[in-house]
Amino acid sequence: MFLIIDKKMLITISLIIAIIPMFSAGIYALTQDKSDEISVLIDPGHGEPDGGCVGALGSIEQEINLNVARKTAEILVAKNITAHLTRTSSLGLWSEKSTTIREKKLEDMKNRRKIMENSNCQLFISIHMNSYPSPSASGIRIFYDKNHEDIRELCEQIQARMSDVTGAKTAQVKPADRTLFLMKDTPMPAILIECGFLTSPKEEQNLMDSVYRSKLAWAIADACEKYFIANKVN
Repeated sequence: MFLIIDKKMLITISLIIAIIPMFSAGIYALTQDKSDEISVLIDPGHGEPDGGCVGALGSIEQEINLNVARKTAEILVAKNITAHLTRTSSLGLWSEKSTTIREKKLEDMKNRRKIMENSNCQLFISIHMNSYPSPSASGIRIFYDKNHEDIRELCEQIQARMSDVTGAKTAQVKPADRTLFLMKDTPMPAILIECGFLTSPKEEQNLMDSVYRSKLAWAIADACEKYFIANKVN
């Protein structure tokens, strides 16, 4: 099953049509949106057994990613924007045929890509947390697929909004590294948001706070809504 969040209801469950195989986390499928609806595909990065980075206080990236993604989807719905999630549990998108961590991660990436290609969404947003050897590194980092240069404007607006509501530092918005599988030659404009550094003690505390996460989610959704209205995206 695949979690669908739309205007009519926050959560509906769809039967699979055969977009992708059965995962350990469940069976996920996307329904078709109406042609006049704006829709966003939100990707909570990582998923067990790949938990992503771990903070000094024990916070796990994949858990925070999922929480921020869910909050963002809920706020988009309240703004009459359809939202889909690539994963809805702590598990990554892999099946029993994958036995090693490497195999599970590779299958997970391929399945996320399949979801992107079959979603018919106007925008893809991947939510992540950051890490760095030095605990002094902090702030928001946003990247985009360089084949969709026009989406840079939205990236800058999202980053500015996130900084406004949280006081977090920012850096220059940049094209994503071509080694990032989900950000290479994407079927729709794609954005990767690093919401903060779990290796920064102060920022980790913020990211573990539900209210702070809600602020991040609201900023992302609000910037998207304003961008869609201004550019008449449909």
